Amino acid sequence: MHPTMRRVQSGSILYYTCDKLPVRHAFTTKFGGVSTGPCESMNLGFGRGDAEETVRENYRRLCGALKMDVSRVTMTKQIHEDEVTVVTEQGVGMGLWQPMAWQSDAIVTALGDTPLAGFYADCVVTLLYDPETHTCGVCHSGWRGTAKGILGKTVDRMAASLGTKRDSLIAVMGPSIHRECFETDSDVPDAMEALLGAWVRPYVAEKGVKFHVDLQGINAALLCEAGLNAENVIDSGICTMCEHETFWSHRVTNGVRGVQAGVICL
Repeated sequence: MHPTMRRVQSGSILYYTCDKLPVRHAFTTKFGGVSTGPCESMNLGFGRGDAEETVRENYRRLCGALKMDVSRVTMTKQIHEDEVTVVTEQGVGMGLWQPMAWQSDAIVTALGDTPLAGFYADCVVTLLYDPETHTCGVCHSGWRGTAKGILGKTVDRMAASLGTKRDSLIAVMGPSIHRECFETDSDVPDAMEALLGAWVRPYVAEKGVKFHVDLQGINAALLCEAGLNAENVIDSGICTMCEHETFWSHRVTNGVRGVQAGVICL
């Protein structure tokens, strides 16, 4: 685990924070909600078999612990693409309190008191914050989104639409599956190299007929290419598959699970 990461217990709610982010934020775990069955207990995703009201109650409890306004929680749409949306007042509450109207794995904003939530159960969720312009974002990137460069595109959108300063922007990659556990067939590294170029090769380890891909390393490189300073790019160092007692891992559960969220709020 990176030395800036902190494990926080608030009543029954367990989450992680990063000292580099001086705004309210969290990377959640399985614990602290009211869900039951395979989603027990802090499931923050719809479509996992939970009743909608149960999921909303989990958000109420989480936002109570984080001192965030649950009525303004705004969510990404996890479809493994590279669309980035700027959240304005009209979009506040999207996904939780009003029907989802965008196809965006990344959302960014300059609005105050507006929690942004992106979801993970192995994929990389990155929280972004610029202290110079007081703007923030959340980006979900599995291997497909990583190959499409969504994290760099999120930085570009923040700079173009919100005036975010690249040299002061901070990015924290949350708990996610790491290279030692992320075993794939050749199609994954082949697709990543086809879309990103040969520079990704050092981030892929070949082990027999299988491959192990360093999603965090590739995303960190994409962030630096987008103009961030290396010291402002943090990998939590927490592997969801290794730590599957604390986090849902898609690979460990074969998809029968809840989801965690990375949440950030100005």
